Amino acid sequence: MINLIMRDFCWTCHRPLAACFCAAAQPFTSSVDFALVVHPDEVRSTVGTAWILRRSISNLKWFRSKGIELDTDPEFLESLSASNTVPLLLFPGPNAFSLSHGSNEVWGGLVKDSQRPLFIVLDGTWTQAHAMLRKSKVLRTLPRVSFKTARSSEYGFKIQPHPECLSSVEGVHQVIELLAARGWASRPDAREHDQMIEILRNMARFQSKQKRNPRMDSRVVRRNCLL
Repeated sequence: MINLIMRDFCWTCHRPLAACFCAAAQPFTSSVDFALVVHPDEVRSTVGTAWILRRSISNLKWFRSKGIELDTDPEFLESLSASNTVPLLLFPGPNAFSLSHGSNEVWGGLVKDSQRPLFIVLDGTWTQAHAMLRKSKVLRTLPRVSFKTARSSEYGFKIQPHPECLSSVEGVHQVIELLAARGWASRPDAREHDQMIEILRNMARFQSKQKRNPRMDSRVVRRNCLL
């Protein structure tokens, strides 16, 4: 008979309690609206960042989809068509409006003073995100926005396709910062959004320690949801 050693487990972030940082996430209300579309393969990912956003931003909208389901999802479609809401897809592209350098006039044309932007964020690998976009007609018709950054991702245990690529949680944090800096929105009063980056850093540090530990069998690590 095989004896299985069960470790204490967090059903929120799907990590062993020793690697759980949920207690550090204090919910706050963002003045900027976000809708996170999470690829099904990422929902239970223990090194994903979707759970950080979900635990931190109390007014976050959350959807699980490979893309095509969004076109007939009544809750998603209702979110996009809500009164005074302007849905914007946070995704790079040649025609994407730059939150970093775009003009106030163009932004004012996208989002009127009486309107509130809703940033749609695709959560998954870059391959998954491109596939989600390709499969959803609704996503493809949304105006795109992006930003330029000199920072590198602190998501160090995953290889990014380009140096300027950031994780979903870093991208959301950057949007909050950029809109506040340009006077298009406000930051949380006590900078509660910074906790998301700190949680990511702690998660990255923990993951790096596990990978450097020669006593850890990589197969056991994977089975225990650390990699």
